Amino acid sequence: MNTLIPHRALILIALLLAPMAKAEPDASNPPVAEADPIATQSGTDPSTLEPVVEPTISSPPLGLFQMAQLSESQTHLVKAREQYRAALQENPEDSVLREQYAWFLYSNGYHDRECLRLLEKTLQNGSASDPVSLFNAIVEVRDELGLPAPPLKKPLGYVPKEHKRRAVSSGIPRSNTPPQEKNIVTPEPPLEEDSRRWLLIPSYSYSFFNQGRQGWQEEDAQLYYRVDKRLTVGGEVDILQRPPSGTDIYYSAMASYYLWKYLEVHGKVSICPAPTFAATQIYSGGLIYQAAPRLGLLFDYQRYNFIQGPIDQVNPGIVYNFSDENSIVLRYVRGWAFYNLEYNYYSAALNLGLPGKRRLSLAFAYGTDPDAEIGSNGNNSTTLSPAYNYSVFFTQPVTRDLNLFVGIQYCYRLNANYEPLYQQLTPTIGCALKF
Repeated sequence: MNTLIPHRALILIALLLAPMAKAEPDASNPPVAEADPIATQSGTDPSTLEPVVEPTISSPPLGLFQMAQLSESQTHLVKAREQYRAALQENPEDSVLREQYAWFLYSNGYHDRECLRLLEKTLQNGSASDPVSLFNAIVEVRDELGLPAPPLKKPLGYVPKEHKRRAVSSGIPRSNTPPQEKNIVTPEPPLEEDSRRWLLIPSYSYSFFNQGRQGWQEEDAQLYYRVDKRLTVGGEVDILQRPPSGTDIYYSAMASYYLWKYLEVHGKVSICPAPTFAATQIYSGGLIYQAAPRLGLLFDYQRYNFIQGPIDQVNPGIVYNFSDENSIVLRYVRGWAFYNLEYNYYSAALNLGLPGKRRLSLAFAYGTDPDAEIGSNGNNSTTLSPAYNYSVFFTQPVTRDLNLFVGIQYCYRLNANYEPLYQQLTPTIGCALKF
């Protein structure tokens, strides 16, 4: 029975990213073939006929503004941005072009000073089609850039709203995923930039086994505090009850920090004072880098110090956001266990936004990880055991500050000879409360 690693994790909440594409513009018209002269009738002297040329039809060349709109419709965002910028340089007083370019930058995640300058100039011009939405966008971009509130008059009908950080991470450290918890996908709502700085996430899980094995229980509580827009710190108590081995408790401290707008680093330290099956210490750290408006790169490293020996693993991955609410996460793990074992596994998670701010998370993982069995002489025997893991989690908002989540995980584990070892079914329930 795998008694080495706790099996809980938080979902990756990805921020809005956008695809990057490159293509060369084709602004020229196709060549027009020369018209053939009208054929003469038999017996007619061609010298007496006036030359006649068939008319040709061709479209005028596209302007830079039109080419930018075409590239945007084809999701060639890099080329579209270059064309919008060139078009605005040619016509700096074109208010329609300026507003279109500003919304292009904002809606595709280019929240930089160029975007802010264009949004503010469009609002100041007085010809904006939607001044309230424009002012909200200015407030959001200024907030992300760490700038003070806009020195502009609020438009008629303006109502302040909360803005989410557009980045790959929500600012809350992810729990660091050890081998056995690769399949758990427990939803975690983003911590928004508002006055509520605390986030409490308690959860409870119970594992059922076949083969007459006793069930496992896990009670976990995480508490996070947002110090400022860049730094979040937290603590965790994780109680693992795994008969007949006993009960172990992890005490953890974690932190997350944005080095800059597109790069978040996080770390976690866990200790277990008197372990019977858990690690004595766990050290982990990683980063999330927003490589493109919709694409994030992930990397994590974990070190587990067990009585049987250490486990080290690296965990690279990618997250791609199709929209604000829909994303996919792909990860690979390479591990080294107890000085002489090596293992690999792969995982994928699909996160879907549903009406009413509900969320559905589906995950699958396959690979091997370290497994410890109590031998006939009472000593632990460590091997690698492959497993198929599936999980489904659903998040239901209750109030503005409270979300409930429920889920179920199924694990089909084999022994080292790829023969059935056991099946495990783990329902989980929990909530996330901001205050």
